[in-house]
Amino acid sequence: MTNQPYRTANAIPGIVADPAALAPDAVRCLWARPIDGRFLPSVIFRDGTDCPLACAMDELHARQFCQRISAIHDWPVMDHRPKDIGPEVAAEKIWATMPPEYKTRIDDQTCVNMEGIGFMMADMCREYRLPLGVAIHRITERVGSFIAAMVDQGAMTDEDGKENARRAAEGAFARLNEIYAGEGRGPDLATVTPDTLGVMLADYHQSKSSSDDQFQHGMIAALTIALTVWTGRGESEPVAKARADVTMDAAIRHWFRLKGKAVAG
Repeated sequence: MTNQPYRTANAIPGIVADPAALAPDAVRCLWARPIDGRFLPSVIFRDGTDCPLACAMDELHARQFCQRISAIHDWPVMDHRPKDIGPEVAAEKIWATMPPEYKTRIDDQTCVNMEGIGFMMADMCREYRLPLGVAIHRITERVGSFIAAMVDQGAMTDEDGKENARRAAEGAFARLNEIYAGEGRGPDLATVTPDTLGVMLADYHQSKSSSDDQFQHGMIAALTIALTVWTGRGESEPVAKARADVTMDAAIRHWFRLKGKAVAG
């Protein structure tokens, strides 16, 4: 696709772009563009032009629309909202409040030890308000992939890898027991249907009195983990993404019902 077609689309009022017809290397990012109290899901091209992807809608629907297109095409989403949650902010807050026994000094630098890595993973799950079952899936997968990478790169032996994985798991589950005290395990990503998972995620955030923003961040984080679980058990990427779409739709619709908002369709 040349530059001219997408610049022309931007110049003609009422034109809505089809994401599937866009040249992937021409797209800089997606944007839920605020317009008179509404939000317009838009694509921004590398030359600075932009084009709507859908009609204007409320904030949550617009951001959900952009996140869905982002997951399909691997395009980033621009979001200039002030946030009190996010990976960088969350990591800094966890580091500042981490008990000293989870830190160690190496070459005059303060680093996180293996138990501390597990601690941080558990706290990151809490920051994103992930249900306990989803948090366990996430931590297990991340610890396993991290240790496997270190062993493959020769940074540690198989025996050291097993010991470090044990230590990271101990730190993670000790922290999970603290921050999820009295909470049931919740969704099992490997067995529940996409519809059921979506409803369970919305119910969980309702029980935690989450804001719309917290619900959205938690839902996207849970869907990212679910995609890893589904593809890891042999499902093709298109099938896994289709399951994620069903889960997202079910979660959004149930969340709107819980909040007493109108549900389209």
